[in-house]
Amino acid sequence: MILTDDKIRRMGKAITLYKPLGETQVNFHKCLSALKWLIGGNRSGKSYTNMMDLALLIMDIHPVRYMPRGRHWVVIESWDDIREIIWEDKLSKFIPKYMYQGNVEYSQHKTPKKIRFNNGHVLEFKAFNQGREALQGRSLDSIHCDEQCLKYDFIQILNELQMRILEKEGFISWSMTPIIPQPELESRIEALPDTDEIFKINLNDNRISRGGHIPDNGIDAMIAQWPEETQATRIAGEFGSFFGAVFKTYNRSIHVIDRFRIPNEWRRYRSFDWGFTNPNVCLWLAKDNDENWYVYRELYKSQSQPSDFLREVLLLSKGETYTANIGDPEDAAAMAKCRELGIRIRNAKKDVHSGIECVQSKFKIKANGKPSLFIFKTCQYTPREIAAYRYPKGTAGSDPKDMPVKKDDHTVDALRYAIYTIDGGYKKSRVYIP
Repeated sequence: MILTDDKIRRMGKAITLYKPLGETQVNFHKCLSALKWLIGGNRSGKSYTNMMDLALLIMDIHPVRYMPRGRHWVVIESWDDIREIIWEDKLSKFIPKYMYQGNVEYSQHKTPKKIRFNNGHVLEFKAFNQGREALQGRSLDSIHCDEQCLKYDFIQILNELQMRILEKEGFISWSMTPIIPQPELESRIEALPDTDEIFKINLNDNRISRGGHIPDNGIDAMIAQWPEETQATRIAGEFGSFFGAVFKTYNRSIHVIDRFRIPNEWRRYRSFDWGFTNPNVCLWLAKDNDENWYVYRELYKSQSQPSDFLREVLLLSKGETYTANIGDPEDAAAMAKCRELGIRIRNAKKDVHSGIECVQSKFKIKANGKPSLFIFKTCQYTPREIAAYRYPKGTAGSDPKDMPVKKDDHTVDALRYAIYTIDGGYKKSRVYIP
């Protein structure tokens, strides 16, 4: 961007001394996508870059976007976060006070609510924890979100924000360190829509030795304090599943794989978790000659009678034979319907803690660098529910007496039934049962 001497004198240190840490931040500023993600580790400069992008826009010196009399939102989890993270530490220092038109409107939280600028721009602040309704009814030029939306459904919030920018063909920029697992977010990033662009930044790039702002020994001290399983997220913004997560070693990039044809000689299994208001679930699993498991198909149906559900299972199973079928014995009617339709089914072993331990052992990376449990990408619900399966306290650890939260765990239950029933003490069998 080109600045006159007069502008340099008037704009203050934050803007005039601002220098993107690297090519990633430069490209983030230049991006013209409707939704641009800036994902990185803690203290990597992601929030700083995102808010600087907004400041450049409001001051009409953004390298690629000029929005006269634009209306913009900043959205973060809570009003306290707005005050402490966004306002006091960043925006109040980025935008000179001479640009304000009148007084700043404050919320009851002593946090800025709305600022009007003398060049026509208007900036409003919102909190995710206000809920979806607080994000309705306004057409916007840009929305700048920081960190994850935790309290409310991420997809609903994102859809609402996208509605706000449609009329003006605006854009959303979203910076975060993905501390809390959000499978819907991970799926979107993995299969990025044409409307989106993603930029990733690393904490290590903010070292003074690399031209950043944090002393190297300070970064080393931070990293040393973090548990090993959280470091990939806190350093590089990799998706993690650790705070309260049951399966801490599950990693979508490792365990969810492309579909391939299951060889005929592999043992196949079906595992059932019954429901009605809750979904009926069937997982199809295969086991190779090295004792590795593969979830290769799923059926997930709410509001379905066992008879209708099982007939669909049989259609999807055409031409396949199975070493065993495993189901939750607590639903005697569903188990009886299986036998009525010719499905020879055994009772699942249901000890939750032992079953979790058995499944966890399959997710663990072996000496050969690979786990013993894989899930095909064609399975929509299984990866999502595994990542979201958590203990109620939502902390880095859990009391051994804690039971996981009974919510959206239907594919997890079916997976646990199969693996614990087969590998948790039963004698192995190669007898094929239709």
